[in-house]
Amino acid sequence: MKTNKSTMKRVMTATVLLLVASFMLYADGETTNVYLAGTTNTPAGDYVVQSTDALYYFQGKEYAVYRIDYDDPSLNMKIAVNNEGNCTSFVAYNGQFSFFYNCNKYGFGVRKVMFANPWVKDQFSPDEYYSQSILKCQKKIEKKEAIRIVACYVPLLYRWDIGN
Repeated sequence: MKTNKSTMKRVMTATVLLLVASFMLYADGETTNVYLAGTTNTPAGDYVVQSTDALYYFQGKEYAVYRIDYDDPSLNMKIAVNNEGNCTSFVAYNGQFSFFYNCNKYGFGVRKVMFANPWVKDQFSPDEYYSQSILKCQKKIEKKEAIRIVACYVPLLYRWDIGN
């Protein structure tokens, strides 16, 4: 009888641990659904974009969040996508920077940048930032295409000559 109780106790403990672990895995709002994948043609290598359950709030608007994982994990970031309208804004961020990409009458490109501290900006090329002001000459762009463009072009902003 004693072995039945100890076996039952082990089974119950394992069940509780599995339940707790499964809740902890989903606690950060991350999922593993692959949204798209591709290559950057930079030292960052290939990338995979995954959808998440997380939300990003900026200026009273709600954004859906996608996680981007590169071959070089130091470049991993997230993209917040405005859920309202067609191609109004996308924010590529990782805690050290935020790059704001929008559509306007001239096309789709980077419009604004914010850095966590003044030293971070030295890792990025101002010339490349300028060249990305118009990446696609369309007033409207589909969400998937815009995410692909941002995922490919943000690594180009890095100054690879300084050993990123």
